[in-house]
Amino acid sequence: MHPVRSAASLILVLLLACVGCRSRVAGYPRDVYAGGAFTAIPGIGLAAGGGKVIRQTDKYDWAVEGQFVRHFLDDTDLADDGTEPGRMSAARVGLKQVASPGSKQHATFRYGFQFYRATGNPGIVDQAGDYYGAYASIGFETDLSRDWSLGPEISVAVLGGEAFEIVPTFFWNLIRHF
Repeated sequence: MHPVRSAASLILVLLLACVGCRSRVAGYPRDVYAGGAFTAIPGIGLAAGGGKVIRQTDKYDWAVEGQFVRHFLDDTDLADDGTEPGRMSAARVGLKQVASPGSKQHATFRYGFQFYRATGNPGIVDQAGDYYGAYASIGFETDLSRDWSLGPEISVAVLGGEAFEIVPTFFWNLIRHF
């Protein structure tokens, strides 16, 4: 099986296991979440993932999470420049830190490891191939309700593989809390 598909399958199984084992008692803290995101740079695409809160304090919540990212459009899809279109897929596993978890608006920080596959002429990444490395991001979320959060995030990955690459990515997240 393809490494990115294997990682995505593992993340989905872990997420479903967490959701399936969770109590549905009213007032129980939001400790499991799943969501999607619009994502851009180096292409345009979507992301899906989820996580589980593992530690809660007055100042921060800490969660383990995973995410799969797929960019299915790039600049050559919008304006043909004669080069082969590039695609990007990534699997990310790491920690999410939420500041001021009791408020309706809060900063978020993510850190972790990333597998990245680029094909064709992927844009920011100079060479197609497989890359591994670390990522860090900063974001801002607004709670729309007890169950839904929304907000932007900018992430930077430092990757090695076919070459050394620094890859920024923008996300606009929509998260469902269970």
